[in-house]
Amino acid sequence: MTVQNCACGFTEAEGIDETIGDHLFEMFAPDNGKAADGLVHLEGEANLFCMCGAGGSAERLEAHFLSVFMPDDHIGLDGAKHETTAVTTGCAR
Repeated sequence: MTVQNCACGFTEAEGIDETIGDHLFEMFAPDNGKAADGLVHLEGEANLFCMCGAGGSAERLEAHFLSVFMPDDHIGLDGAKHETTAVTTGCAR
């Protein structure tokens, strides 16, 4: 089993309704949804599409949000570094 972690200590856990993508979006996306490109990127009226038109599926919408909001240094709005890491758990054979 692979567990997704963040450099800040957040761990995606089975049975918890917060994914690593949810965590990263929360840490990098400002409340007003305005990204560095000057456009507002929030889920609009059409299901699974950003107001800028990107998306079409949950995976593409999540990838879009992370690409427009996550800075190169991975420092979130809380001032901490957030980036995914993978930890393999379970029996080693």
